[in-house]
Amino acid sequence: MSQTDDDTDTGEQYGTAELNDRGRLTIPKSLREDLQLDGGVEFTVIREGGNIRLVRELPELETVTHGDEWGEEAFRDAGEATFGCR
Repeated sequence: MSQTDDDTDTGEQYGTAELNDRGRLTIPKSLREDLQLDGGVEFTVIREGGNIRLVRELPELETVTHGDEWGEEAFRDAGEATFGCR
């Protein structure tokens, strides 16, 4: 696979991936770890000319209204962005 200089300037490179004879492509482990991708994550496949772009499908968000009880998982990923350093 060859890329132009413009392609390499748009993001961080994680090596190469090879399409196997069954049409499967393995995402490099370091990228899967960085993006916290586990088995079962779904992507939309988009063709852009001669290139392919994978867009991760995000899970549906659940709206919790006043009066509903929140479980422990409600704040598991809130982190510093929400609560700051306490």
